[in-house]
Amino acid sequence: MTTREHIKNERLIYTEQLGWIDLGHAKGDDARDLWGQLISEPANPLLKGYFLVNYSQAMHYRRVQTGVHAQWKIKRGLSIETKRSIALSIMFYVSLKFEGLQSNPLFSLATDSGFSCEDLVSNLVGFYSVVLPRDYISLSQKKSKEYAFKIWDYYGPVGRYKNNELRPLIFPDPEMHAYPYKRPLPPYLSAIKPFHLTKTI
Repeated sequence: MTTREHIKNERLIYTEQLGWIDLGHAKGDDARDLWGQLISEPANPLLKGYFLVNYSQAMHYRRVQTGVHAQWKIKRGLSIETKRSIALSIMFYVSLKFEGLQSNPLFSLATDSGFSCEDLVSNLVGFYSVVLPRDYISLSQKKSKEYAFKIWDYYGPVGRYKNNELRPLIFPDPEMHAYPYKRPLPPYLSAIKPFHLTKTI
């Protein structure tokens, strides 16, 4: 659950291009594991011409760990471009399932994290940082910590605003007397096109 304190320690930042970004999500650790599997094509003696890819997102709730896990059978020898498209679709598919899990009444009573406005876009930043490395935080035009506090204090907690799309939710300067709105992804985060997923690719 993201709190105002996360701005202070700079886990949560506000950007001109992408709105709120959770730098914990944007590290891309889970995307790095997924991409590593797609690149290495792990051997499996039971699968001729294919390999298995496993991808998970997990959370801790009190003393219980839960999450979403999915597996795909992928054809060997696909191009890097195709693998990037597959990885994007796998990441987004599991992210939607995971955010849906967090929205379950069992968890939503204790946390507002399910589909919190920064989650999916932060995951996307982490994904791109792995498969097409660039300084995406600089590209997204990070605002000052003071400005981030100003946005939080005016609009309220990020978990109050839900977003189930790969489109940034922008919070205008309070002095403009405007309302939050969604905008398309910038070109640097829309270069990879999603792949139509089936259980065997």
